[in-house]
Amino acid sequence: MRYLNAETTRAVLSMSNAVEAMRHAFSGDAETPLRTLVGGSMVMPGRLDDVIAVKVVSIVPGNPAGVVLVFGADGSPIGVVDGPTITSIRTGAVSGLATQLLTSDQPKTLAMLGAGAMAFDQIEAIRAVRQVERVLVWSRSESKATALARRVEGEAVADAGEAVTQADVVSCATPAIQPLFDESAVRSGTHINAVGAFTPDMVEVPGEVVKRAYVVVDDVDAAAAEAGDLIQAGREPDTTLSDLLAGRHPQIASDVTLFKSVGVAAQDVAAAHMAVTDAIALGLGVELS
Repeated sequence: MRYLNAETTRAVLSMSNAVEAMRHAFSGDAETPLRTLVGGSMVMPGRLDDVIAVKVVSIVPGNPAGVVLVFGADGSPIGVVDGPTITSIRTGAVSGLATQLLTSDQPKTLAMLGAGAMAFDQIEAIRAVRQVERVLVWSRSESKATALARRVEGEAVADAGEAVTQADVVSCATPAIQPLFDESAVRSGTHINAVGAFTPDMVEVPGEVVKRAYVVVDDVDAAAAEAGDLIQAGREPDTTLSDLLAGRHPQIASDVTLFKSVGVAAQDVAAAHMAVTDAIALGLGVELS
């Protein structure tokens, strides 16, 4: 069995490969039970084809720790992967996949709302599928926005609405309980990824935008239980990523598209299994006896 720490996980799992792993996650045969809170950790078991994984990650403030344990087709454990790293990469990658499916190849400006643990991979994922020319970064913390903007060669902005007004693609990754911008800031043709709100009390996108948009989710049951953006707007999704990939979706008749993700276990299975398999092939990671 192989152990991959955060550094090794990033070394073996490129964002372009992670996007392809998400394509598999939403086109393969999957079981994705809802996450369960146990003590101070979230537990997410899942199956994708003949591979099973269980993720346990802390939600204790200031302690982003956890692992994903991957089991092979015969039920034997084959790898342990750093949980927060896989979570960040696969959350970015699924936004990249949604952006690839829901935009043309011409978006020029990305607005990143939030500069926390998920933000860098959100940006990298959009860049993996679309050749954006500008990245605008907003955060309630000016110092975090500035630091991330430097890291990604983007521009820090002081107002979220200003960033959204200029953007073709908007990615939201915050723990907000109030909308981050006004409905009037969203131009026709904008695509929005919203991945931060994962409880009914959380919300990033104004209800008017949610009602206006063509809404795609990662999982209908998970969204109904956890997607505060949709729950508070009283909005049911138009389709899922799986149906979008399979061509089983209603025609897009809205001028704005929204991908609302709360995260499902098949994403962890696909990303962690790819990372473990590649690490074994390359002889990376720590061999556990």
